[in-house]
Amino acid sequence: MASDVWAFSPPHYLLTRTRLGRVVESQFSLTQFKSEVDGRSVAYLSGGNGPLLLFIHGWAVTPVVYRDALELAAKAGNRVIAPFLPGFGPSEPLDRFWQSSLSVGRWISAFLDQVGEERPAIVIGHSLGGGFAASYAAHFPSGIEKLYLMSSVGGYAIREDFPLQSRSALQWSLSLPLDLLASQATYGGMISIVGTGLVQLVRDPIGLWRLSRIARDYRLFDELDKILASGTQVFVVGALSDRVITQDAVSRLAGYASVAPIWVSGTHSWISTHPMSFVEVLTSGP
Repeated sequence: MASDVWAFSPPHYLLTRTRLGRVVESQFSLTQFKSEVDGRSVAYLSGGNGPLLLFIHGWAVTPVVYRDALELAAKAGNRVIAPFLPGFGPSEPLDRFWQSSLSVGRWISAFLDQVGEERPAIVIGHSLGGGFAASYAAHFPSGIEKLYLMSSVGGYAIREDFPLQSRSALQWSLSLPLDLLASQATYGGMISIVGTGLVQLVRDPIGLWRLSRIARDYRLFDELDKILASGTQVFVVGALSDRVITQDAVSRLAGYASVAPIWVSGTHSWISTHPMSFVEVLTSGP
């Protein structure tokens, strides 16, 4: 299948900076708020003006890790909202974790209702957050124009008409630090990512391990069928040097969605290490 390769040559990059220059230089930044969903405190980052962009973070991290990219997205003309999922950062954990794709979607919908936001026009999920974003878009598609699955889970899933690619939860967990070491993260960025993961590990090691198993086994077949039937445009984005969500997994997920994958430079942490690439994907897509 043909694919779009986003190499971001210097002229393309400079053109984007010129187009976004006036807003990038503004003093705007996201603000952290707190709300309550189902009797549990939930924190979230929010800011900007324009079409609502909902961002769902990945495994073992929080929206703070993606802050540079999310602020650029806000400055490019979006209202950004990024919740800390239950049990992450300041958000309180659930009594028990979500039992189904529908329960994930219901929680996200309830969160948006509680904070008084309209339905998002753009939904983005990274890594495990890609699976959660797809679950929300499948069950609550109203108003969603675009869904971005960025280095998303789902490509390792089992189905009769696709080959089985087994991967243990331990392999999944170990691939993350190895991938981070190969990234171009700054010292501060690496400390932020590692520090967030260690906090989550100390806070709830069993919950984090259970999420790693969910990430490994997440299946998006039914969700993608519903999403595509609703008319939502799906984009599948992968990083060329990602050791966590490999090129094979991204290509397989794109195949499920009948779209060509979009490739960016970097590792699994590419949104944090290459925030301009994140905005390039959002502003240069069809």
